Amino acid sequence: MSDFSAEDYSRTRLLPLAAIAAAKYLALLLRRGLLIFPVVLSGCVSVPVSNEDRQVDFTVQGKLLVFHEQDKTALRFLWRQTEDAYQIDVWGSFGQGRVQLRGDAREMLVLRGREVIAVGEPRQVMRSQLGWDLPVAAIPNWLFGRPLPQHPITRGSDALVDGQTQFVQLGWSVLAQVRSDNMAVAEATSRTPEQLNLRRGDIQATLLVSKFTRKSQ
Repeated sequence: MSDFSAEDYSRTRLLPLAAIAAAKYLALLLRRGLLIFPVVLSGCVSVPVSNEDRQVDFTVQGKLLVFHEQDKTALRFLWRQTEDAYQIDVWGSFGQGRVQLRGDAREMLVLRGREVIAVGEPRQVMRSQLGWDLPVAAIPNWLFGRPLPQHPITRGSDALVDGQTQFVQLGWSVLAQVRSDNMAVAEATSRTPEQLNLRRGDIQATLLVSKFTRKSQ
């Protein structure tokens, strides 16, 4: 198990981009207000995704486990989602190495305290800073067992079976476990996320939810 420390981040730190890029993105943010096991799926179909469900704004807290090649990483996280913008705090044991990821599907800003240590395309930034990446733009939908709108499912479906749904989208195998008073209701607004398992290539990740708050609409 490897928790992040300040020394770890120092070794992987990106050279900050031009100050004007960071200032521009900070201004954008001010204006607008991230059980391991294989997912077994049968068949291979292209399923159109309904976008009738509206985006769920939420705050979720829990534990993140990531297996990448021979390494295992365990982190605590606090994820705040507002529309398509996220603010994700991650830290190791005893609060060590705490950083914050801010952004959307297009760009991510990484801060340690008030210091901007990286800014750029989310996958590239996460790879450089953490050594692996997760689909931060899709997770806010996947947490609720709902595929990302406007993107096809290449295998599986979004149907709930015993509180679970599994499918493949964007190259990721997704297995979501949710709780709902009425499992027959499809809307994400009726579901409470409990666990999300992701796998793609040599990356496997589990988000274990310990606390969830749905923001008032």
